[in-house]
Amino acid sequence: MIMLRTLFVLAIVWQCFANLSLAQEPLKISGKTMGSYYAIVIDSPGTVDGDRLQSEIESRFAEINQQMSTWADDSEISRFNDSESTEWFEVGNDFAVVAMEAKRLHTLTQGAMDCSVGPLIDVWGFGKDKKKKIPTDAEIEEAQKCIGMQHLEVRLDPPAVRKALPQLRLSFSSIAPGYAADEVCRILNTHQLKSHVVDVGGENRAGEAKANGDAWRLGVESPLGGLHKVVELTNQAIATSGDYRNFFMAGGKKYSHILNPKTGRPIEHPPASVSIIHESCMTADGLATAMMVLGPEKGTEIARQAGVDVMFLDLDSQGQLVEHSIGVFQQTE
Repeated sequence: MIMLRTLFVLAIVWQCFANLSLAQEPLKISGKTMGSYYAIVIDSPGTVDGDRLQSEIESRFAEINQQMSTWADDSEISRFNDSESTEWFEVGNDFAVVAMEAKRLHTLTQGAMDCSVGPLIDVWGFGKDKKKKIPTDAEIEEAQKCIGMQHLEVRLDPPAVRKALPQLRLSFSSIAPGYAADEVCRILNTHQLKSHVVDVGGENRAGEAKANGDAWRLGVESPLGGLHKVVELTNQAIATSGDYRNFFMAGGKKYSHILNPKTGRPIEHPPASVSIIHESCMTADGLATAMMVLGPEKGTEIARQAGVDVMFLDLDSQGQLVEHSIGVFQQTE
């Protein structure tokens, strides 16, 4: 599970339409949400009212934020975190769905994906308004007593969550943007706007191919700058998590903000970035986070088991870019 997670903005590579005199211009909608941005491109939008569509989408974002934003004191997740009750806590459907997937990914990744690591974030000083520092062994051990998705129970009908540890706190920052992207795609599909690409804070999901038959082309940023690779997607999502810009130095040693929930300490040699392709942006988002902890060897093994495509990018001792990938990434220049 990574801490102050750096999301690499996936550069959307717009293809020119073959015949602008015949093709309808795409509809582009953008704005701010979840402390970041969102951008949507819709191919062949027909007569849809763009302003009304944007209002509907932003209302959906507001609903998700009201359930999952840790920055809002009155959100469901903030109230759950503040409570020390171990009884069932009623939540919205979005909260329950995301919590259920977070628990599934926690099991799949053998604990690498953990949405309850807030106490570790704080003890290392990676939380908001915190000073980065090296904690004592005792402080790390105390923080670890308060984390673990195995201590969370989730119920979908009626939606509710229950903590076994009174101190358990959740943050869905590593999975909620992907869920929001999935929800925007669902809204667009209900309006029969099925050819689209949605970007929420760097997590992207593509819909059906364009009217001319072309897939959506999305690029993954290189740690060295520029684009490293462009992939063509239809009805799939791509999410990227990265680390190389976020660390602190102490005693001549580099400390990454990527924390291993099992050890309570930063990963010593995390990848520069990890990209995941999956049909669900929520799942891709969460797995990209976990793969930063797992690393190329274990991460690739789990990716194969889960049937997802993954690409690890890293810098060798000479500063040269090294790629480890499977699936679509391996087949793409």
